[in-house]
Amino acid sequence: MKKVSVLALLALSFNLSAQTFSPKEIKTLKKEAGQVTIVKDRYGVPHVYTKTDAQAVFGLSYVQCEEFFDKVEASLISRLGRQAEVDGEPAVYKDLWSKMFTDSVQAKAAFSKSPPWLQKLCVGFAGGINYYMISHPEKKPKLIKRVEPWMCLMNDIPAVGGSNVDEEDFIALYSKKAPKFTSYAPMEESNPYREPSGSNGWAIAPSRTKSKNAMLLINPHSEFYGRIEIQLVSKEGLNSYGAPFFGQFSLFQGFNENLGWMHPVSLSDAKDLYAETVEQKDGKCFYKYNGTLRPVDSTEITIPYKKGNEILTKKFMTYHTHHGPVVSILNNKWVTLKTVDASIDLLAMHWEKMKARNMEQFKASMNRRAMTGSNVVYADDKGNIAYWHGNFVPQKDPSFDWKRPVDGSTDATEWKGTYSLDEIPNYVNPANGWLQNCNSTVLYATGPYDSLMSQKPKYMFPDGQTPRAMNAVRVLDKIQDATMDDIVAAAHDTYLPNAALYIPDLISAYGKITPGNTELAGPVEALENWDFRTDTSSVATTLAVMWIEKIIEMDLAKLQKPYTMEERYSITNGAAVSTKNLAEHQLTDALKSVITELNKDFGTWQVSWGSVNRYQRNAAGQAPSDSNKSWALPATPGYLGSLNAYVSKKGPKTKSRYGLTGNTFVAVVEFGKELKAKTILTGGSSADPASPHFTDQVDGYINHQYKDIFFYKKDVLANAEKTYHPGE
Repeated sequence: MKKVSVLALLALSFNLSAQTFSPKEIKTLKKEAGQVTIVKDRYGVPHVYTKTDAQAVFGLSYVQCEEFFDKVEASLISRLGRQAEVDGEPAVYKDLWSKMFTDSVQAKAAFSKSPPWLQKLCVGFAGGINYYMISHPEKKPKLIKRVEPWMCLMNDIPAVGGSNVDEEDFIALYSKKAPKFTSYAPMEESNPYREPSGSNGWAIAPSRTKSKNAMLLINPHSEFYGRIEIQLVSKEGLNSYGAPFFGQFSLFQGFNENLGWMHPVSLSDAKDLYAETVEQKDGKCFYKYNGTLRPVDSTEITIPYKKGNEILTKKFMTYHTHHGPVVSILNNKWVTLKTVDASIDLLAMHWEKMKARNMEQFKASMNRRAMTGSNVVYADDKGNIAYWHGNFVPQKDPSFDWKRPVDGSTDATEWKGTYSLDEIPNYVNPANGWLQNCNSTVLYATGPYDSLMSQKPKYMFPDGQTPRAMNAVRVLDKIQDATMDDIVAAAHDTYLPNAALYIPDLISAYGKITPGNTELAGPVEALENWDFRTDTSSVATTLAVMWIEKIIEMDLAKLQKPYTMEERYSITNGAAVSTKNLAEHQLTDALKSVITELNKDFGTWQVSWGSVNRYQRNAAGQAPSDSNKSWALPATPGYLGSLNAYVSKKGPKTKSRYGLTGNTFVAVVEFGKELKAKTILTGGSSADPASPHFTDQVDGYINHQYKDIFFYKKDVLANAEKTYHPGE
């Protein structure tokens, strides 16, 4: 093991003109790094061993940078609202959005108010990234030369798309251009889409398992290479394994020896739009509220942006009411966005759950109720399984349509408190012996429709029943005496419920309006003879995937614009796909379009799914290529009901489709006297094409052969490939 001394570091990294760390700081960080031991096992999975939690976080951030420094920096740049300093003027409005919700002043204030233990974690996280930059001077950051601890508190910026705000209307408002939408109205137009990210979370009770231990499936679907797999161990009681988001220090999905957690995406309503009635008087803006006029607050925000070799600035006067910032104009009303600002509690909650040892402690962490946009699936070593639909859920008048802007001029639309964990839709140890959520409604979480749960306010569960959830209910209902391998097999079941639902409508339409059509006769026959199971050799799967894509586009085109997150997401994830509002000729014309496209690309419509649906891992920034090595996959997009959701798209210069999103870090965990778990990570643990761990998990990923993890230190050391301290 080669160690790098302080003097060597100084020699390597000084360039004094570019260096932002003093020799004293470098010495301090090097001393901290010496307290962190990283063991990478034979799969390249890092296990971090330290005395303190803060040192574990130091190791976590350092390891993130080792493989994915560019993505770690990109996460920080985005949260800081400094994207335009890298990407130029097109990113100005992205930065403006971020800074309307938080800025460095607020983050520094939040850091100063944070409990000392949380401050130490933030210091550790910043230290790990800073030490990576010091010890790797060849890795030139695009913008961030130093990470400060308070940057961790810029962690609670609402996503534009998840806030029912049309991004083009937001840009139009602050660029003083005409808005794209002036009211809600159907617009027949092409709507290219990308299937949203999602997740599958299952909990299986001891009554359904062979070992009589509870099990948990952690199965997020997201953009590839956005996670690492890691274990963090400290002498302060931390011993957690899972997957963090880049630029963050908690394991968002994961487990410890006693319990585990999974957070599928939720539509549980925790952000709301308000339509404000604004008047101008004497050059000032006022908004109506309970029969009086209140002044609209204004704040000037300056956004730096890169242009050539210069940094220029744009200034914006932003506006907000007591509900939140003004984000668009619709029906002649100013629209404001209300959300929760819980940056301290959000960081604390995700850390506390990692150290929880039982359900009571886990619930105490979740009871901070600081998380929006995610559900909670839980299992533990006492045999408990549980589910909560949402986390932060405000109490509201259910007579209003909370998907669209509500009247901001009356206190009738104000939030009236926050529901407790026991008040939001939830299940603890249901009699059926399992729980599931696949970005779906809570009403089928245990199988049959829950009429009692349905009496809760509808804004608590606007989610539809996704085809993945339909499939999950089907396979889980059959589970008896399950092993971990049985759960892995169930999570990769090949049946496609939405194909079974909608292909018969296409076949019926063909029989009514184009019988004997030689162009479609063969494809229709292939679909008629299909068992609705995906396979790499299946031509019908290719036809079905491409046909449903076109149906989704037509369904989206019929929505009122701008459509809401709930409406868009429920169509693109398959829950609200429909052929009933389309004419029969539209169904057959969509198939004709598929045939034309296949004939153009492959010279025939008889293209097996494995020929067109490929997995390929390239170096960062390298586009997919039909000439590079790739692998055939049976998985389809989730909108057909594929539990192993896999979204592939054609590249600008490809005929085959290559994966973009789908299974990333997946784990099946069994909680007994000793913890057991099997995991798989897209491709492998390393981002280096020269590393054996760049594609060493591909076969397991495709063939559903998960690796047994090393959780206990004796097993980690027995399978160690490399042991070192940060900087070595």
